[in-house]
Amino acid sequence: MEKLILLGFVLILTGCGSAPIKVNTEVKETLVPVLYSPAPPVIKRPELPIHQMTDEQLKEDGEVVKYYKATIKVLIGYSEELKKALGEYDKINKAYDAERKKLEAKQAEKNAAKKPK
Repeated sequence: MEKLILLGFVLILTGCGSAPIKVNTEVKETLVPVLYSPAPPVIKRPELPIHQMTDEQLKEDGEVVKYYKATIKVLIGYSEELKKALGEYDKINKAYDAERKKLEAKQAEKNAAKKPK
């Protein structure tokens, strides 16, 4: 019985090996956008004038208001720097979206041209 099973396996294996194997390869172009984003700029946190007040200045009339006003001006400048840095990343994002749409349109045209009618 074992010899019969072995003979069957040998016949099956020789049948598989007798026909040449044909491999068809097809190159498929895939567009992959490469994301590049520069390192963010170093924006140093400002020294706030309100934290530089001495105990004597705290006791004087009107000094606290002057320091608060100076602190607000410093914080507004700091927030504008941060906003400008984020604006650069927004430009990069918009440029990436525009480039992605161009690539998708080109790929759609190629796919439409390849399809048989």
